Amino acid sequence: MGFGDTAKKIQRVSDIAEKLYERLNQVVEQVQDLRERVESTSEQLDSMDRELAEQRAIVEALAEQQGIDPEAVVAERTPDPEAESEADGNEVEESGEPTDAADSTTDVTSSTDAADSTDSAATND
Repeated sequence: MGFGDTAKKIQRVSDIAEKLYERLNQVVEQVQDLRERVESTSEQLDSMDRELAEQRAIVEALAEQQGIDPEAVVAERTPDPEAESEADGNEVEESGEPTDAADSTTDVTSSTDAADSTDSAATND
């Protein structure tokens, strides 16, 4: 075994080390860019949170002036996540009875037919 083989191995290790060093620098750069983006996003979210709090305060003040309970409106308009998770895919009418998809299609078709007959009657006048 000569010095030529050793020199080739050292050169190969040196080349691998240079590539690894370049890649490491790229990763460090990417991490720094990512950190800047995260900080920027965090600042934007903080700003949006402040603006949302201000808007909420204004809306609540306006609602109180009009005699509206904002919490009751939110409770009324916000869907119940527990009820949604219990649903098994069937629609439930307000009466609590499940509806069949075919029945709702029939209802839509019949209401469309009624609208068509009204339209044709209006055009015959």
